[in-house]
Amino acid sequence: MMIDQKMLAQLQAYYQTHLEDIIAENIAICQVAAPPFQEMERARYVARRLQEAGAENVTVDETPNVYAQISGQHPGPTLMVVAHLDTVFPAETDVTVRQVGNELHAPGVWDDSAALAGLIQLVKGLRMLGTPLRGRLLIVATAGEEGLGDLRGMKQAIKRFGSETDMVIAIDTQYGMITHSGIASRRLRVEVAAEGGHSWEDFGAASAIHAMGHMISEIARLEVPSSPRTSYNVGVVSGGTSVNTIASHAEMLIDMRSTDAGSLADLERRVRAILLRHGRLRDGEQCSREQGRDQTDCGEQDHGRMPRDLVEVDIKVVGDRPGGSIAADHPLVQACHEVLTALQVNPIYKEGSTDANVPLSQNIPAVCIGITEGFGAHRTDEYLDVRYFPDGMAQLHMLVARLLG
Repeated sequence: MMIDQKMLAQLQAYYQTHLEDIIAENIAICQVAAPPFQEMERARYVARRLQEAGAENVTVDETPNVYAQISGQHPGPTLMVVAHLDTVFPAETDVTVRQVGNELHAPGVWDDSAALAGLIQLVKGLRMLGTPLRGRLLIVATAGEEGLGDLRGMKQAIKRFGSETDMVIAIDTQYGMITHSGIASRRLRVEVAAEGGHSWEDFGAASAIHAMGHMISEIARLEVPSSPRTSYNVGVVSGGTSVNTIASHAEMLIDMRSTDAGSLADLERRVRAILLRHGRLRDGEQCSREQGRDQTDCGEQDHGRMPRDLVEVDIKVVGDRPGGSIAADHPLVQACHEVLTALQVNPIYKEGSTDANVPLSQNIPAVCIGITEGFGAHRTDEYLDVRYFPDGMAQLHMLVARLLG
C-alpha cells in the first residue's frame, strides 16, 4: 500500500505545531519517579493524562499496568501500542529535567518517558485530526520492563489481551530503528555460602568470595557462538563483612542472552556446571535433568581448588525473558519500513530485548520502534533530542492509521 504523502505531511505539521506540548509531557512524566518495582505513582499519572487526552476505558491494575483504548468506527483488528513505566534508577535519584537547547537531560528522560509522552500525544492527535480507524487501538503502559522486572507488565498484558490482539508495537528505541527479533535471556541469582572465619586465626577456611571468584573466572573463559549471537555477563557482585574476615556469604547476578533458545539453554547448562564444580547445592538438593543438567554436571570434580563439602551454592532463576521473531518481509515490519522511508529515513534493523519479546514468543506479530533519538540510556547523564519528535510521532500516527485504517 502506498503511503499517503499528503496525510504524512499533515501529521508532521501537526506534531511540529504541538512540539512544546510533547516536551512538556515528557518532562512531567520523567519527574514522576518510577524506580524498579515502584511504578504506581507514575502509572496513576499516565492514566489520568490518557483519560484527559480522550482515551476510553482507562484503568490501572495491580501490576501496575495502565490500560486504555480507542474504538474504531468499524470492525477490524486490534493493535496494541505499548511503552514501559519503569526506569533503572533507585528512588533517591534526582530526576529533575534540564532543557539545554534542543536537548532534555535527566535519568530516564528518554528511556522510556519519551515513549509514554508519545502514547498520550498519539491519543490527542488521533482525536484532534479525526483519524478514521477500524477495530481497536489498545494502549498499554507496562510495569517491570527493565532489569529484574522480567517483562512482568507485558506478560500480564498479553495474558489479559493476547487472545484478542492481532499485532503489537512497542516504543522503546532510537527513531529510525525497527526491532522484529527479540533476544531471549535467563538471569540467575547465585548465593555462595562457606565456612568463613578470621583471616589470620582461621586461614585456610573456605571463603565464599574466593569460591565465587573461581566461578566467575571460569565463566569468563566460556566460548559462545557469534552466530546465533550469544552472550553472558556477571553484572552484580556482593559479599563479605570486613577486610580481615573470610567471607561466609557472597552473591552474584548472571545475565545470559541469545537469539536462539537452544544456544541459551546450552549456555545455562555450562554455567550451572561451573557453579557446581566449586560447591554443592544448598540443603543437599540434587541435580536434575529438569534443571537442564545431566549427571556429569553435578559437581563431582572439585579440581582441588577448595573443599567442596564446605562450600554451598543456591541458584535461583530471577529472569526469564522469552524470545521470538517475525520475518523482515512480514506486513507489520514492511509497514514500519515504508513509513520511515516516506519520512526519508533509512531504517536500521536491530535485535533487542523489549516488551515486544513477549508477544513474539507467542506468535503475535510485534515490532519495537522509536519516536526520538536519545543517548546514554540507563546512565545518569541520559538525554534526548526533541527535534526528532515531530517526525517520530508522525511515524507512529501513520502506522496506526495504516494498520487500523
